[in-house]
Amino acid sequence: MSGKIRFGVYELDRDAMELRKHGVPIRLQEQPFRVLAMLAVRPGEVITREELQEQIWGNTFVDFDQSLNKAVNRVREALNDNAATPQYIETVPRRGYRFIAQVAANPQTEEPTIVSLGSAEAPDRHDSHKSPFRTVVLAALTIASVLAAIGITMSWLRQPKKPILQEARIIKSFGWRPALSRDGKLLAYCSSIGGGEQHIWVQQTAGGKAIQVTAGPDAEIAPDFSPDGTHIAFFSLRNGGGIYIAPTLPGEPRLLVATPDVEKPRFSPGGDSILYIHDLKLFTVSVNGGQPTALPLDQDFRVYTEPIWAPNGKEILLFGVLSSRQNESPSWWIVPLVAGHATPANLPGVAQNYLDSVHAWVRTTEGHEWIIYSTSDLENWKLWRIGISPGGVMEENPELLSSGNGTLPWSGSVSEDGKLAYTIIRNTNSSIFQISISDRGQKLGPTFQLALTEGGSYTSPSLSRDGKRLAYGAYNPGKPNTILLRDLSTGTDHILDEEGHGQSPLGDNGETSISPDGSRVIFGRDSKAGRPDFYPFPDGFMAAAVDGQPEQVCERCTPRGFSSDGSVVLLEKYDRTDQNKDRIVALDLRKRTEQDFLSDQDKPLYHPFFSWDDRWVVFKRLESLTGLAQILIAPVRHGAAAGQAEWIAVTDGRNHDDKPQFSPDGNTIYFTSTRDGYLCIWAQRLDPVTKHPQGSPFGFEHFHNSEGRAAAYNQGASDLTVARDKILINLPHIHPDIWMIQMQ
Repeated sequence: MSGKIRFGVYELDRDAMELRKHGVPIRLQEQPFRVLAMLAVRPGEVITREELQEQIWGNTFVDFDQSLNKAVNRVREALNDNAATPQYIETVPRRGYRFIAQVAANPQTEEPTIVSLGSAEAPDRHDSHKSPFRTVVLAALTIASVLAAIGITMSWLRQPKKPILQEARIIKSFGWRPALSRDGKLLAYCSSIGGGEQHIWVQQTAGGKAIQVTAGPDAEIAPDFSPDGTHIAFFSLRNGGGIYIAPTLPGEPRLLVATPDVEKPRFSPGGDSILYIHDLKLFTVSVNGGQPTALPLDQDFRVYTEPIWAPNGKEILLFGVLSSRQNESPSWWIVPLVAGHATPANLPGVAQNYLDSVHAWVRTTEGHEWIIYSTSDLENWKLWRIGISPGGVMEENPELLSSGNGTLPWSGSVSEDGKLAYTIIRNTNSSIFQISISDRGQKLGPTFQLALTEGGSYTSPSLSRDGKRLAYGAYNPGKPNTILLRDLSTGTDHILDEEGHGQSPLGDNGETSISPDGSRVIFGRDSKAGRPDFYPFPDGFMAAAVDGQPEQVCERCTPRGFSSDGSVVLLEKYDRTDQNKDRIVALDLRKRTEQDFLSDQDKPLYHPFFSWDDRWVVFKRLESLTGLAQILIAPVRHGAAAGQAEWIAVTDGRNHDDKPQFSPDGNTIYFTSTRDGYLCIWAQRLDPVTKHPQGSPFGFEHFHNSEGRAAAYNQGASDLTVARDKILINLPHIHPDIWMIQMQ
């Protein structure tokens, strides 16, 4: 790395031993400067206290801990940084520190294995499409705002081993799923700014006011530009769900494929068809409509994520597993569109999980081809590019483009002129809110936030039935993740577990479930096992409320509802390879035996909770990979749930409904839903005898604010718990922003 490192408005000149802000030197003593330099040259990595001691203090006899703490504090003062909500330096409890801001990047120096992808034909170059309609689009956007002209002289890839990057910048706050037009002039993205469901928006990458492309009561996601930039394909929930195509200027969308389970449409390089995934298989459909066509590769592969077109339009890069080897983990493959030999695409540094992903395969205006991909763990991410020759051979070394802290979803997009847009999701904290209720489940008084330690993140609340004890997950800066038990009458906390189980990428600290009498708590810890569509599998541990030592009670499971006497707990049980086989089992805590309780042949089941008299169970069935779910009730007789023929539909499965709970009297189901564009608590009245729905679901408590809007982006991170006198819900503060860099 060169002697100068730029991040935000700062420049770190290691040769001159100076930190500058807007070019003006900031006074910083030698030791704090060296600490900052060590962190900044390795962004996104944890630098341990031991490394810092060895490299900076050496064998000098000092009170190292005090000296390091002072040095880090001086750095934070110089950067105007805050330890509780850091922008630059994050404390990693019990380990060290991490530099989380984005910096100008340099090539990777490791020696990955050369991977030959076979002798594919040299791809034909597709020139950028131009049309009068495109001129109208740009003119409309220009009228919407006066844009500053930005001249960019491109020499992208002329020095392919040393990419030169502009400073990454936020191009859109609270946006996600960015898609760039081929020429890099337009950006499409999803946002729910202004309230309501998320819709597709378009703006110029040079800046200015955005134009809303879609509107209405139904959500639209996953936009993709046609090669000439005149149309956008996207998925919409309107009319039951499907793939639509609409003009880039606001116009009436046209349905191409009608099904709620389709995902992630992508225009072909020639613009004549759209590729999409449905039920782990790939299909194409003409942009003019008609019958979708299954691809020949569907006979050989199960596909788990959105496919990527090769620039020549003859191959597809996909993440999947051979149908003949379904017990193996999925991996990346380059597969011919029509017929031919599939080749493994062993991208350097990529693990076989969903944390690592491919964002684009692009051919630049100068004819170079690059695959853009990312590697991630639960704490940080890195963006890479690797060259691929016309003959299909990858270069030896990938080049690091950017890195940072937070979550990098599968949402990157690259234009032919070298712009790279991607979403970074930051979860600053999560708060728990209380709604007081009567013994009949009616709301009493205003909703308020629980008074917990300021600056912490609090998740997965679980109440004893009398409302006196609360189990929850907590993360406070400088401390490990913990499971706490709170006496709500005194406000005192008792630590049940501080193993330091990992946070999921969107901030869920793990599930907790307290027994009805508050005497025991079951919670999750990360397992070493996992599945491509899951982060680590959780394992279940149980601890007594008073001086209990945690002991493992289940594997690949998440604890949910207890029986009234606390002898049985219902578990979400995760299949090792196939999400559709996830089911619900009953764990007998006296015998420590598991018994199948609820399952569906085709769809996974989650979140089971008994009614308070143990005669019914409520749960959700995931209807599609897009998150649509149906709330169901089943009778329980002699400890066993009734078969599917007796299941009662509480909701219709056309919304993102989650976390169902019975009211104390069993005559209402509470659940979270994003059906109005925010994450809110909804309720459904039930017949007291049959438990069939009476009337329609209604909004019980709305969160039409920044918390509700952010929580709707990651509904699974919010948990709902019901006691005799109160309901609690945690709402994560999630901030998705679209960043862009210009590769040289």
